[in-house]
Amino acid sequence: MKNLSDEYDRITQRYQLHGKQEMVDTEIPGVSYFHSPNYSPRTAVAYEPGIAIIGTGKKTAYLDDKEYQYYAGQHLLLTIPLILECETFASEEEPLQGFFIKLDLPSLGSMVRRILHASPNIFTETSDYFIGVEPIPNSDELIEIQCRLLDTLQSPLDAEIIGKSIIDEFIYRLLLRPEGKALFALVQHTTHFGNIAKTIELTHNDLTRNYTVRELAEHSGMSISSFHRAFKQVTNESPLQYIKKMKLFKAKTLIIHEGMKISLASQQVGYESVSQFSREFKRLFHVPPSQSNKISYAEVN
Repeated sequence: MKNLSDEYDRITQRYQLHGKQEMVDTEIPGVSYFHSPNYSPRTAVAYEPGIAIIGTGKKTAYLDDKEYQYYAGQHLLLTIPLILECETFASEEEPLQGFFIKLDLPSLGSMVRRILHASPNIFTETSDYFIGVEPIPNSDELIEIQCRLLDTLQSPLDAEIIGKSIIDEFIYRLLLRPEGKALFALVQHTTHFGNIAKTIELTHNDLTRNYTVRELAEHSGMSISSFHRAFKQVTNESPLQYIKKMKLFKAKTLIIHEGMKISLASQQVGYESVSQFSREFKRLFHVPPSQSNKISYAEVN
């Protein structure tokens, strides 16, 4: 396989990221570029649905007892928002460099419909259950698309005009691979996986509300026991554990990046008791909310 490290180094130079631990938006909507020259210990990180493409360096992600490694030969597909514990292996000599492509669900749904129109039986051998994170082994085909993406980003005009078509091709090629079956199921409302994804989106759109499991199960069109089982299959957590973590990550963002007071941030994510919020915040992040600035960050956050 072709070594892309030189091409990634040129993109790092173009965005002036040498020596920095940073993530920047590119000219292509929904596509970010990240660079880190540092080792980062295992840290909780909130990922949104998307594809992490690693050019150099390596990361290990943990979802409870499951471990996922991604590096130049293997990327990571996330079909739902997830909190993973991540360890970054990088140095000045071999920094972590790569892209994060945010999943555009309306665009994905449109692409799936067009594929089905052209080839109605192409996705017949799909499953109803997927985990929300899936490794993607690299291939010559995907490397060739990465090469064109890297070349395109050398020119802001090229990136602006033809960048999205390259991302669309990457998604299309991924849809036709075994790992892409989860993407297909994600936009189908007739699968448990698609219904769980819709319910997760509902909770993310209103973190101030404290949903019951019964309400979430009804929204998914499942019994409580079926919903609980399907939800844990997808996220590796119970519904209430998952929602609690997402609330705490949102509060962390409000405190650190928006300078919001702890009491107000706790209210914004549905907590009635500041002391309960502080206890659960410390349990997850190992520091109280008042020391949020000590929390370590991974690159894709």
